[in-house]
Amino acid sequence: MMNVCTRIFAASQLHPERLALSIPNMEGLHFQGEENINYGELAERCAKMQYALNKIGLVTGDRVLILARPHIQTYVLMLSLLSLGLVPVLIDRGMSRQRILASITVSRAKVTIGELSILRLWWLFPPLWKLPKYALDGQYLGVKDIRPLLAKFTEKPECLLLPATAHGLITFTSGSTGNPKGADRTHNSLIEQHLAIRAHWPDHDDDIDSPCFPVLVLHNLCCGISTIMPRVDLAAPAHVNVRQITNQWRTSGITRIAAAPAFMTQVCQYAQSTRQQFPAIRSLAIGGSTMPFDLVVNLDMIFPSAEIMLVYGSTEAEPIAEIFLPELRQHWQRYAGHLVGLPAVGTEVRIVDPNADLSDEAEVDKATVVGDDVGEILVAGKHVLHGYVDNASANKESKIPRSRGDVWHRTGDAGFLDSEGRLWLVGRIKDALLIDNERVYTFAPEKECDALAGVIRSALVQQQKQIILVLEATACPEHHQLLAILNKHGIPNAALVLVNKMPVDGRHNSKIDRSALVIGIAKKRWPMQILSSKIESWGIQ
Repeated sequence: MMNVCTRIFAASQLHPERLALSIPNMEGLHFQGEENINYGELAERCAKMQYALNKIGLVTGDRVLILARPHIQTYVLMLSLLSLGLVPVLIDRGMSRQRILASITVSRAKVTIGELSILRLWWLFPPLWKLPKYALDGQYLGVKDIRPLLAKFTEKPECLLLPATAHGLITFTSGSTGNPKGADRTHNSLIEQHLAIRAHWPDHDDDIDSPCFPVLVLHNLCCGISTIMPRVDLAAPAHVNVRQITNQWRTSGITRIAAAPAFMTQVCQYAQSTRQQFPAIRSLAIGGSTMPFDLVVNLDMIFPSAEIMLVYGSTEAEPIAEIFLPELRQHWQRYAGHLVGLPAVGTEVRIVDPNADLSDEAEVDKATVVGDDVGEILVAGKHVLHGYVDNASANKESKIPRSRGDVWHRTGDAGFLDSEGRLWLVGRIKDALLIDNERVYTFAPEKECDALAGVIRSALVQQQKQIILVLEATACPEHHQLLAILNKHGIPNAALVLVNKMPVDGRHNSKIDRSALVIGIAKKRWPMQILSSKIESWGIQ
């Protein structure tokens, strides 16, 4: 029996005066002050919120849809739900409206609680019409104010012990096809993920973390360390007021940072241009996407005292692999693809034939490739999520049960293990180009195109049989340079499209949204040129 909140409430008793959370109030790029709460106050507010949740009539196992941005009271609500055995349901704000509607529908939430600015629009979302709705900060037609239900007097918060398989947190993240997948973060998996993160990214008792990933706040609270959220709208982490961020790093005592490459690229470009360094930062973790070479070259000049690590992981398995910056830089060109390092502590990685039927453990063993052959990356470990909620088809597609009780998770990524056991990524299985009935993965040629003068980002996509190279660039490279790269990787007869801004994922603003590229090309949003040996140049459209 367990509950992830036992660790957090223990921290509140151990050091009640320590800062637990500091969260800025952001209006777009503008900082409007911040709210702070220490561990003791956090526990007190959880106890008051628990009283309100009981008054609403929720019972153990009920799911509660949270519609709110990261605020102090949002985390109070989440911890109160978890500690009572209720199940918070979170939906990625970066998803399309259609995906959000579908996620609400399949979530099977009994009630929704959130901030009034979002809930007052409930009539635009038919799945919310029949749900009881409570706002954390007011009332509106069809929306009740939860504040009158809060306990008037402070008691210690409850913490209900639950079976290891009890639903903890359900998160719906971005996806483009099929039914939305709600990741089932059980209380056991939340604890195991916390332990796995702590093992590969150790914390110190005096650490003050500034994560761009809201889910890491739960991990920090379990560690009992302080969290100061960055002064950025986390719905658009690549769009930042960089002066605001760097001032925060200098004045807030922050010792470590977790961020996506797009966010860090913006801040580091500013820091370089203003000749700033941040020696007080002791540790830096970059995740959410592969690292561009500019960051690989420059990060340790900006953070001279920091241990800098690239983390490869996913919602279903965090972490999977890790590599520190000096080693990444040393081996950047050793093989085609992106180096993401050795498997994290307690993590097993297997490379299998991507065409194999993998319905059981024996078939995984049979499909495992040898040496440094490329295949699909499978991952297993205590921290790997066992499944998706109420989605048998997704579980059948992605989860392979093992005799010892855990699962192999199919990542959908293609890669290989080098002679030192380090993992390299070569692309997504579904994004591979199909040429003469053979898969050609995109990361290696894209990495070489990215290195050309004037190129910011590149992407290879396929529309029916046509291969298209998309460039975001300040100036178009000469055709023979592009052709040499494509021919080297067995890609003939490509077309070229220039875009002024590459579409990216809504969550981290770091991964290229290839589906959006294909749709834009089909709609003739950008002009297309056939690559030839003739050297030409033209302006970006």
